[in-house]
Amino acid sequence: MTVKISVLIPIYNAEKFLFQALESLHQQIWEQIEFICLNDGSTDDSLAIVQGFLEKDDRFKLINKDNSGYGSSMNLGIEKAQGDYVAIFEPDDYIEGQMYADLYRLAEVQDYPDVVKSAYWSIDDSAGTVERFRCGYWKRIKHEKTTFIIKEEPLLTRYHPSIWSAIYRRDFLQENNIHFKEIPGAGWVDNPFMMETLLKARSIAYTDNAYYCYRDAHEGSSTANISDMHMPVDRWLEMAEIMRKNSSATSGELWSIHAYKAFLYLEFAKQAKNYDAEEWQTLAGRVLGTLDPSVVAGSEYLSDKEKHAYEEITGRELPAWNNRAYTFMLMKEAYWKVRQNGIGFMLKRAKQHA
Repeated sequence: MTVKISVLIPIYNAEKFLFQALESLHQQIWEQIEFICLNDGSTDDSLAIVQGFLEKDDRFKLINKDNSGYGSSMNLGIEKAQGDYVAIFEPDDYIEGQMYADLYRLAEVQDYPDVVKSAYWSIDDSAGTVERFRCGYWKRIKHEKTTFIIKEEPLLTRYHPSIWSAIYRRDFLQENNIHFKEIPGAGWVDNPFMMETLLKARSIAYTDNAYYCYRDAHEGSSTANISDMHMPVDRWLEMAEIMRKNSSATSGELWSIHAYKAFLYLEFAKQAKNYDAEEWQTLAGRVLGTLDPSVVAGSEYLSDKEKHAYEEITGRELPAWNNRAYTFMLMKEAYWKVRQNGIGFMLKRAKQHA
């Protein structure tokens, strides 16, 4: 039987949530799919859990490898995949419904685009009860019935990279030589992969149907545990370089969003275990120095404080700007957060940041 989608599952010491994750894949009734479990030298019971699924579902496959990191596992998975499309699935998440069959049907309807993207759920079960929140772009993508390129829907780059809420045409990845960066651990290599796939895609399809349930910042996640302050900065710089190399696919709005992410990722760097204030100033100079002053001044996503920080750190004077656009952006985001998740979500977030 022809494999339509290869789902790649990078696994390293993931026993806590792995059974739930793989069981949600096992519940997919579609037969034209393979689940490639890439065991990256796990030392816990992850391998035993995978073997249980190998015994009861022949769609599961196992590749054992020495520990070499997330990016290495993903590249090996892409190399071994047999499907027309490739999907990425994290071992601490789970899916609901028939995600992959539905996304492939959308691909058929839309003449097999390079990327098929869906909305997703953020899950918080850290307190013993499950809370779920819609992603930031739900109901905000206008091209739900037609394909598009990323310049037409730049909002997809603003929030979490969420590379797992999509399928990617395997030929597209190969033709464009798209690979994951190979570094030890996870290291946020999903960021440059997201940017490169979306910029190089000649056609993207989208659905507001949400299947993927992403465990947001649980203990042990790469977001909650940043060991090296250089890591988020390096990923931001790599994305900026991808944007420069694919300048015809970028836009002022995409750079405006990336400017917002510059300050966001610099804040992440401050949370690293090896944070050093003097080194952070050097990193900030590298990051902000790559941004054109007109982009920073014109970005609706940056506050007065951030624009003044840009001037102070880079020594560059910005063109005159008006902060009304930033105020309007905050109001718009608040409206969408309430529409997507209710007023209770907004009140909870306000309390968390008080």
